[in-house]
Amino acid sequence: MTTKKTEFEYTKLAEFFYQRLENRAIPLTAKNISNELLACAPDYRPGYWRRLRCALAYHQNMLGYVDAAERIRRAKNPVTAHGSNLSKKSRQPRVRAINQADEDVLKSYFNQRGDISMVSAILIFKNAGIRPAELSGLRVDGNRLIVTGAKKSHGGQRGADRTLLLDGIDSSLLRYCVMQAQRVDIGVMQDRLRAAGKKLWPRRRALPTFYSWRHQLGSELKGAGIDRLRIAYIMGHQATGSVDRYGNRKLARGGRLPSCPADADLSGIRITHSQLSADNTHYIKPESPVINKANDTSVRNRGMAAVIFRRKNESSDNDLS
Repeated sequence: MTTKKTEFEYTKLAEFFYQRLENRAIPLTAKNISNELLACAPDYRPGYWRRLRCALAYHQNMLGYVDAAERIRRAKNPVTAHGSNLSKKSRQPRVRAINQADEDVLKSYFNQRGDISMVSAILIFKNAGIRPAELSGLRVDGNRLIVTGAKKSHGGQRGADRTLLLDGIDSSLLRYCVMQAQRVDIGVMQDRLRAAGKKLWPRRRALPTFYSWRHQLGSELKGAGIDRLRIAYIMGHQATGSVDRYGNRKLARGGRLPSCPADADLSGIRITHSQLSADNTHYIKPESPVINKANDTSVRNRGMAAVIFRRKNESSDNDLS
């Protein structure tokens, strides 16, 4: 079931694609749309191509062309097809940390252009470390940011909803930033961030993305000594094993961090995604056999660290900085 926002985005995406055919004087028929969709597959990353296919199928169905919609829906990406020799478009290189200087340059760049939505988005990604796809579903309740988890799969066992407690941040400012950031489609903002990065740092191969702040928050949480269970909750993981993919404690800059509310439910977070619990409700890690640490240098301490929340009493505590 598509939301009004998704319907609007799908319509824009489909109409933009139709313009591609019209510019070449190609009639808008079901066959031509399907053929062009297949032909353009090498130009796009597989994830975007799937979204484009969904948008075209939805729009054709909305216009009443049910057969055309079904034909488009059945189209298979020739790039990812078994035995394909077509090369898959590589992902954009991601910066897995972002320093304060680059962050300030970006905020200044968008402030000078009056782009409040972009400045607000940067501040939200910095303070909450959400995934880009989670921005549109954010809700604010006082100084609590309620996040509807993205990247859900495995029957809901991957990806997690969570509530982040943002102490020291004015609730009206938080609400304003969320409202401003949600005014613009996340895909458009990602394009703006990429374009700004190319203009500001033309010689860099890897440029900041919204995921850069997510990785940076992972570094900050680890650097603050917060235990893996709470890091997993804050980052929206359902397994602590995913914590290793985000951040490096050596890259932590210090500062204010989101925390888990006292009523946060951490019971569903497991260690790995590989084994279901006895009641088939969530995955758990089987008990490991006792290993003689003296004879096995690969043993790592898997115990939970003490919860340490780094609080800095700065004069700017009421600002999203």
